[in-house]
Amino acid sequence: MLSCLYHPNPAFMNQPSQSYPNATGFPAQETYLAIEQKPRDKAEKIRLVKLRQYVQSHAHQADLRSLAPSVRELMGPGYQIGCGSSHIWILPLADSASLPAPERLAIVADRLMTAFRDWNEARITIRMQ
Repeated sequence: MLSCLYHPNPAFMNQPSQSYPNATGFPAQETYLAIEQKPRDKAEKIRLVKLRQYVQSHAHQADLRSLAPSVRELMGPGYQIGCGSSHIWILPLADSASLPAPERLAIVADRLMTAFRDWNEARITIRMQ
């Protein structure tokens, strides 16, 4: 079982899940990447474009944890990557201890169950009648 959530006891994360003994029990998910913050520079923008292409080419997954190692590799150092069976989040690390922690940069999620949006997409307004 792949593990990518952070827990103070590393042995805890290597234990099989009690509620989902294997990934084959998960329904298929339609993965997508939502870039929630404007890229800080050209290099980050290029990494995110490559990541979006990778996610689009691996769109049908039962458990998104299997994509986490590739997300880490594509983003490189300077990012904290966390995941669960239905999401992978990407958080840029602060440049120094004195700076506040940055907000989440992007998330890989299931399009069938979530509605995350890119930072530059127009917001949808719904009027109650």
